[in-house]
Amino acid sequence: MNNLESIINEIETEIEKGKRFFGFSLVGKERLLKLLDDLRKEFPGVIKESEEIVKHREEIVQEGIELSLKRTQQAQETADYLVSTAEVTMRAENEARLILEDADKRAFNIEADSKKRIDNLLATTEKILVNHLNIVRNNREELSGELLKQYRPPQNPREIAGETEDGESGE
Repeated sequence: MNNLESIINEIETEIEKGKRFFGFSLVGKERLLKLLDDLRKEFPGVIKESEEIVKHREEIVQEGIELSLKRTQQAQETADYLVSTAEVTMRAENEARLILEDADKRAFNIEADSKKRIDNLLATTEKILVNHLNIVRNNREELSGELLKQYRPPQNPREIAGETEDGESGE
């Protein structure tokens, strides 16, 4: 993520240090294209990092489920062993219930925390993409504005036909 922010900062620097021309900023096309290419190369890493977090979250949830099942099984075995008295059976069932509730809470918290992390990564990625989309949009608008300024429509019908002012064809 750090390298991604570094590339974005370089793009901003290029835009900031660009020469001003009629309210527009002229930037080095090759340098900006290289930075955008670097940015494109970084996105697979950010996506992979997000996938790793999701994968890790699933492993933690799976471990919680396995631990919960193991504790439940242990509680059940203990309860079966102590079935001879009602009080012992009630304690074992209560303990099993508490263990399951604890495991459920932990699994829920782990999943919620993972979802928050993923959402933060996606929000950061969205901000970056929106920022770059705005840069591209602004650059396109600047280019369109320059093209319109350079275009000079013909002043009279003879210019359209390619004739000179004395009526002769310019060919």
